[in-house]
Order: sequence, then structure tokens, then C-alpha cells
Amino acid sequence: MAVDEKPKTAAEELDSELFEIVFNNVYNGIYIVDGKGVTIRVNRTFEEMSGISNDEIAGRSLYDLVGEDNYFSGSASLIVLERKAPVTATYSTSTNRKLLVKGRPIFDDAGEIRYIINTIWDLTVVHYNKEIDSDTARDQLLVEEDIITCSDRMMNVIDLALRVAGTSSTILLTGESGVGKSLLAKMVHRTSDRKEKPILQINCAAIPESLIESELFGYEGGSFTGADRKGKPGLFEMADGGTVFLDEVSELPLHIQTKLLGVIQDKEFYKVGGRKVHSVDVRLIAATNRDLGQQVAQGLFREDLYYRLNVVPLQLPPLRERREDIPVLINHFVDKYNRKYNNYKRLSESLIQHLTVQPWPGNIRELENAVERIIVTTPGEYITLDQVLPGGDKKGYRDGRSLKEMLAEAEVEILLQAMRRHRTTREVAAALGISQASAARKMKEARERLERRP
Repeated sequence: MAVDEKPKTAAEELDSELFEIVFNNVYNGIYIVDGKGVTIRVNRTFEEMSGISNDEIAGRSLYDLVGEDNYFSGSASLIVLERKAPVTATYSTSTNRKLLVKGRPIFDDAGEIRYIINTIWDLTVVHYNKEIDSDTARDQLLVEEDIITCSDRMMNVIDLALRVAGTSSTILLTGESGVGKSLLAKMVHRTSDRKEKPILQINCAAIPESLIESELFGYEGGSFTGADRKGKPGLFEMADGGTVFLDEVSELPLHIQTKLLGVIQDKEFYKVGGRKVHSVDVRLIAATNRDLGQQVAQGLFREDLYYRLNVVPLQLPPLRERREDIPVLINHFVDKYNRKYNNYKRLSESLIQHLTVQPWPGNIRELENAVERIIVTTPGEYITLDQVLPGGDKKGYRDGRSLKEMLAEAEVEILLQAMRRHRTTREVAAALGISQASAARKMKEARERLERRP
């Protein structure tokens, strides 16, 4: 002990001991980063779930740890540093683990990020058992994709999904096509006690009505013309102990809805052409882009089934209602397709801003397709708005528009940039030299103007 160093009090020693006990024994992994992106420490749970030790990465910058063939494929902390706001993201590790990370910034008195506290869940896929034939497993497995969001609305949805993941409650996911319903279903399964069993999905709108019953419940040998003499297991039987994800559940015929209701209530079903009762233990997640309440009112969907499915409703907001996610997703997709096509392309800030204000009726799926198209069709490493829209729909003077309209359009663009760089309306107001009330009103007007754009 140094001469001037005071010995710890009993309370301080107890606090230190309790910190170590809690830090290393919580269920989740913890990854602490400083305001420059340098790893400070990870807990024992993170070491166990990732296969990466604290000694390997402590003191090292995430800028050096992230990248292709590196420790991590991505980093929530680096996005937090850029956005100065909480972020939820998934990424893979060099040890073939898939992790969900919730990064939260801790600010000092000057408003700068002092620490980032990352809470981590293990989403690693467990291989399916051999009872599921390889063709079915290959076709039914949900595709590996990443969740990335800094939207408060989307993070609230994810938080609720994580809270109910450990239960067996039925979940109904609603939202427009392309918002990420299948990603959320996969996340729920992988953070549940059923993660060692399969999650299998079926698009109810993509299967002919004559085949949907046998796809879901299987059939006995010779039960119909063309049937395999050995019979075939259905989705529920193959997913026993795991999760069944019914996408576009609103498209199920009414007679299949009745049979599905029986599975939910009694956990039993008959195969097509069979007389034997089959018991099954599955967690059901359903998804739709339709208003099921309206479908019920029109007699197109069973009311009792609707209530059974709607135990935990999760509505995913469209991309136009969480525009703060668009620049982050654009950068993610640029990196993804650069790796895929062995490029090193970057989009200009004006191009990113242009993409940010688009309506994206196809949501994340449409945005990803647009970014891939830009990457593969545009020459050069630095892609500008002029290259993508030569002489096209850029903001500024155009015949037929009044000065008031052009100024309003310019104000929207300025507000969008301010919203991307600052965390609160107070910070936006300070940056633009206006009152907080004016900032809040103008941001609301800007969002409404974006909604009216064709």
C-alpha cells in the first residue's frame, strides 16, 4: 500500500466484493467500453458465451477488433459513439457465435460519452436434430440476418420481445411487409428455453389451399393421390419442443384456422388421413401485415383464434416512422455488399440524406435492395447523388415551385441532419439557435411533411 493511500473501509470492501459477484454472475454478458471505443472489461458470462477472454480484448480498440475475419463482424458500441444514443444490434464473433447487444451510453457532465455499457444475449443457432430431413430444414430455417436499430420505438418492441421470450405465450407480430417480423421471431426463439430445438416457418400465403393442411400437420401414407406411401411429418411435428412461425397467418383458410385453434388449446392434432392423435409442444409465433381485427369483423378470420394468437401483440413500426435507423442500415448494407462483391465503395453524405427521406413502402427489404443495386451498378469507390440520380430529384430551385415550398423543403433537410447528429430536441435547438419548443414543433412538421411525400 502506498504511504498516502487510505485503507478501504469495510463498506467500500463490501461494495467492491458485491460488484465482482454481480458483474460475473448475471445471466447476460456485459461488455464495457470507454468514450473512445476502447474495451475496458468484459464479464465472465460474456467470456463463456463468446469464447473470447477478457485478456484477449481488454485495452484494445473496437476499431481494431471489428471487421471481416476479425473478432466481431460489427459493434453496437461504434454505432453508439456515432449516434450518441442507445443502440440495439446483432453481430457474429470469430468463434462462430451470434450475439444480440444493447449498447447504452453513459455521459459525463460535459455531455460527452464517458462509457458504453453493453448488455448481451447469445443467439447462437443450435443445429437441428436428425429427425428433421435435410431438405425441410434447409427450406424452413430462417435466414441469418442482423437486427440494427437506434429507434426508441423499435427498441421498446425488442425489449418486450426479450421479456416474453422465456415464456410459452403465443406472440402476434404485426407490421408492413419488410419491417423485420421474421428477424424478431427468430430473436424470440433464440433467447428462449427452446433455442436447442428448431424454429420452423411457413408462409401461409405461398402454399396452395389444397396443400396447407398437410404441410402444417403432415399426412398418413396413401391418404391422397400422389402421397408418399410412408407418409410425411408436418411442420408442427418436426418443430416439437421448439417454435413454429406462421407468416401471413391471415391467409389461412377457415377450416385450417379451426384445426390450428385445436393445436393451440389442446396441443393435439390429427394428420391428414389419420386417426391417431398426435401430441405436440410448440411455441407459436404468428405474423401478418393485415388488420386481423378487421378480418374478424368481415368474417374472414375466426374471432376465437384471433384472441388465442393475440396474447402478446408486437407491432413493428415501418421504416418511415423510424428514419433515424435509415443511415445506420444503409452503412450496414453497404458493408454487407462490399464484402459480398469484394468492393470498397462508400456513399456520399448527400446520397445518404436523399435515401433517408424516401418513403420506403417496402421498408427494410426495399432499402436493402436499393443499396445492393447502387453498389453493383454504380462505378467508382465513392458514389454520389449525381451518379445515382443524374440531373434528377435533388433539392433546390426547380421551375413550378414557389420560394416558400423550396425553403420548406430545405428546412426539412436541415432538420433531418440535426436529428441525426443530436440526441434530443434541446440539443437540436441549441445547435440551430432556436428555442426547444420551436425545435419540437419544426421536427413534428418535418415528419408530417415527409409522410405526405409521394
